[in-house]
Amino acid sequence: MQGFLDRTFLVLGHEGIEALSAPLIALSGLGGVGGGTFLSLVRSGVKRFRLAENGVFDPPDMNRQAAAFASTLGRPKIEVYEELARGINPEIEIELFPEGLLAGNLERFLEGSDVYVGAMDFEKGADVKAKTPDLLKRFNVPLFSSMVLGFGAALVAHHPEGMMPGEFWGLVRERSAGADFPTFMSGRFGPAVAERIENSIAAGKSPSTSIGGAFAGTVLASEVMVYLLQGTGLVSREAIFAPRFMVVDPMRPALEVVDVTAH
Repeated sequence: MQGFLDRTFLVLGHEGIEALSAPLIALSGLGGVGGGTFLSLVRSGVKRFRLAENGVFDPPDMNRQAAAFASTLGRPKIEVYEELARGINPEIEIELFPEGLLAGNLERFLEGSDVYVGAMDFEKGADVKAKTPDLLKRFNVPLFSSMVLGFGAALVAHHPEGMMPGEFWGLVRERSAGADFPTFMSGRFGPAVAERIENSIAAGKSPSTSIGGAFAGTVLASEVMVYLLQGTGLVSREAIFAPRFMVVDPMRPALEVVDVTAH
């Protein structure tokens, strides 16, 4: 067992470490949410990954992205995160998709994986997202995703036998009365922040903070851990899947689980 896991072992024991070392995690998007999620999973003992990312670091990334520094500006994100991961655990197994996640490689990316962490930008990859539900069902792979909302985050996950993203977001928009960004989501983060979130989205920019990015990555990694550790006796609940979702807002402060079908 690698020395970096010594203190993690005190919590997880042999059964937990073994439960994390075998599953293959397919993770698309190494931005403010995906990058932090990836490093948290690596430091927790997850060993097998597929990574899809075609971006490079630029100055706007530096307010929230774990590997965005002056020294990494202009470098491919996937290259930097691979270096960081191998620096933490030299035995890690990583398959790279430096072209990013595309409609043409989605099937290869998901086939054989145990978990799909979708951290692509909310407004990107419409063709990929349209093809994803059928493949999740075919390969029996759950999807976990999280978004930054101001200082907080919202986590939404989809079980392959449960509610898929199209139905979930359709219900969210229905309950948001056709707003540019679903007020059913943003309205849970306080009126002043909610207004700025909605105005930014309407202007084509995604509002974020370092705190929100950290929360989004943390709740995403922790929910993946809940799923992977089922049956070990280390967790006392099941993972939260749609139609339920999780909201974390440290400024209220609040952590709540909401059912989009509840009235």
